[in-house]
Amino acid sequence: MPNVVKGSKQEKMVVVPHRPNRRLFIAIAAILGISVSAVGGFVYGNYQTLINQGAVATATQNLNNELAALQSENAELHRQVTILDRSSEMDRRATVEVQSTVGTLQGRVAQLEQDITYYRGVVSAETEGTGLVISQFDLDGIRESDLFRYKLVLRQQDADGDSYLEGHVNVNLVGQQGETQKVLALKDISEEQDQLDIRLRFKYFQNIEGELTLPEGFTPERFQIAAMSVEPVEKSINQNFSWAID
Repeated sequence: MPNVVKGSKQEKMVVVPHRPNRRLFIAIAAILGISVSAVGGFVYGNYQTLINQGAVATATQNLNNELAALQSENAELHRQVTILDRSSEMDRRATVEVQSTVGTLQGRVAQLEQDITYYRGVVSAETEGTGLVISQFDLDGIRESDLFRYKLVLRQQDADGDSYLEGHVNVNLVGQQGETQKVLALKDISEEQDQLDIRLRFKYFQNIEGELTLPEGFTPERFQIAAMSVEPVEKSINQNFSWAID
């Protein structure tokens, strides 16, 4: 028995089996656990990195697609702006050309009007003393107070005996119906005439005659005679004759 000092605290002794291989196993297990943890962390980190890289690649691809679409849209807008600029320039040029053409045409029209006025004067001077003329207009009263006989004579001045004068004559009677001025066509007051424009065709002269009846309450003032020939020369005559009974 070991020596024991009286009165001192005595610790109990534990007897354990001596196992040198156990310590080695625990050390190896610890090393393996640390290694596995390190490998797992590395693999997990790589996995997360790959996931993040895939997300970044997808986002990058989407951004690239959107950029390409915007670039295409921008190019189309530039093309449309260019077209509009060209159209605007073409419209401007067209407007200038049209205005220039209009100005030229207006000048040409003015010149033609002057030429027409001149030639009309020449023709009028040449035909004034020839062709169609009103030779005579007579108006006679008959027994009835509202019935009258008329006679209009038209002739071809300087007739050569071979050419027919062709045209027409229009005769109207102007007067008052109450407080209103009224114009009566000869065909409306004379049974002998059935056309507003009475045809003319003669070599020397042509008589237009008949009887006319005045409407009730109508006060006659004057006759308007408008005659026109188309052959052998064009000529027009407008002449008024007062209402006068022979």
